[in-house]
Amino acid sequence: MMSRSNAALACFLGCLLFTQPGYAQGGTEATCALDGYAPSIRPDPPGTATTIGVGMGLTDLNSIDDVNQTITLDALLTLQWTDHRLDSAAGCRFDRTAIWIPDIQLLNSATTQTRQPPEALVKPDGRVISTIRYAATIASTANIAKFPFDERTILLQLASLRYDKADLAIHVIPEWTGRVPEVTIPDWNIGEPIATVTEINLPRVDRTIPVFEFRIPASRLADYYVYKFVFPLALIVMMSWSVFWVNPQSLSPQLQLAATSMLTLIAYQFTVNDLLPRVGYLTSMDQYVLSSSLLVFLALVEALITGRLASTGRVTTAETIDRISRWLFPASYAAIIFITLW
Repeated sequence: MMSRSNAALACFLGCLLFTQPGYAQGGTEATCALDGYAPSIRPDPPGTATTIGVGMGLTDLNSIDDVNQTITLDALLTLQWTDHRLDSAAGCRFDRTAIWIPDIQLLNSATTQTRQPPEALVKPDGRVISTIRYAATIASTANIAKFPFDERTILLQLASLRYDKADLAIHVIPEWTGRVPEVTIPDWNIGEPIATVTEINLPRVDRTIPVFEFRIPASRLADYYVYKFVFPLALIVMMSWSVFWVNPQSLSPQLQLAATSMLTLIAYQFTVNDLLPRVGYLTSMDQYVLSSSLLVFLALVEALITGRLASTGRVTTAETIDRISRWLFPASYAAIIFITLW
C-alpha cells in the first residue's frame, strides 16, 4: 500500500505534469532530427532576452542542521522557454546536452544530485519544458538565538551564471510552484513557499544576473523541548526551594536537600546536553538552563547562610530570610522564564 507521503508526492507530480498544456508522448525519429542545430547558441538574437519561466515544487524536506547551517531537501525544478528552431520537433524529448538549455542552477547548494535523467520536452510552437528533480543539501544561514521557539526562512536561489539580464529574463510560473501537502521532517512546521525574481550584481565580472528565489517559511515545533527540558528542569528548581521550609537550626537536612537538588541538576544536564544545538552563542534554552542552575546554587547558599545564623543564635533573622526566600525565589524564576523563553 502506498504511504501517505508517497501518495502526496505522486499527486503533486501528477498535477504538475498534467497542468502543463499540450503534453505529448514523443515524436518520430524523422521529426526529431536536429540537422544544423547549434545547442551553444541562444534561441533569441543578440540584444533580445530569452524569457525563461521557472517553477519549483518542494517534494520533501528531510532535515535542518542547526549547527552546520544546512538543509537537506528534494525539489522539482521546471523550466519553460521558446526555441523556434525546434518548431518541427513538437512532441520530441531531447537530452539536455542536445539542445540549448538556460543552465539555471542552485547558487547556495553544497551538494546536488538529480533523481531522474534530465531531459527536455518540445511542445508546439517551439516551447520547451525541462523538468528536473533534485536531492540537494543547501547552505541556509539562520540565527537560532530564540531556540526552541525560533523561526526561519529557507532560501533557495537559482540563476544562470553564463548570462546577464540582457540575455535572460526570468519569471515565476505560479501553477508550477508550491509544495506537497506533507513533508517528512518531524519537528518543524513548514509554510507555503513564496517565489520571487530579483537581481544580483557581480562587479568582478561586470554582470547583473536575474535570480529566482524560492523562500520556504519554517517554525520549530517546541512541544518536545518544553516537555523534555523546561518542565523537568522546573521540577528540579522547585525541589531546591524545599530548604526554605526546613528549620534553619537543622543545618544537616537543609544541606542534604540543597546538595541533592544541585547533583540532580548536574546529572540532568549531562543527560540532555547532546540534544541541544552546539552553536557559538547562547540560545534562549541555554540562558534558561544557566539561570535555573544559578537559582539552584543560590538556594544552597541561602541554606548555608541561614544555618550559620541559626547556629550563632540569630534564629529570628534566619527564619525571616527563609520567609522572604519563599516568595523571592519563585518570583525570580517566573521572571527568568519570561525573559529567556518569551
